[in-house]
Amino acid sequence: MKRALAVLLLSLPALCLAQGRPNPPCDRWPTNIAEGRLKSAGMLGSIDYTKTEAVQLASEKIGKYEDGEQLWREVYHITFYEKNGNKVKVITVDDAGEFECSMSSVEVFVVSKHLLPGVENDRIFKQIE
Repeated sequence: MKRALAVLLLSLPALCLAQGRPNPPCDRWPTNIAEGRLKSAGMLGSIDYTKTEAVQLASEKIGKYEDGEQLWREVYHITFYEKNGNKVKVITVDDAGEFECSMSSVEVFVVSKHLLPGVENDRIFKQIE
């Protein structure tokens, strides 16, 4: 019992230092917008939604919205898998609030080639490959 209490007390400072993330999770908003833009541009066909992946690369507080809601700038690496086996990768950048994901338009950058010299063992690159 004393050990459990000691572990709990020692872990509290770590919880205080952790930066909160926007609620709700905002990976669906940029994913849906990117899908629509890619389809409109003729760059994406029929996709397998069960394989679509969105990995958050960055999230940073950028200030407050006019109503006082905290804003984050978020960057996602999104991979769409077409039913024919092709992969289409994009990077998205958008602003999200504490309670609303669509606080700005979504910038969509198509990734044509991903170069990985000497970083094959890096954790984040394993997630997005």
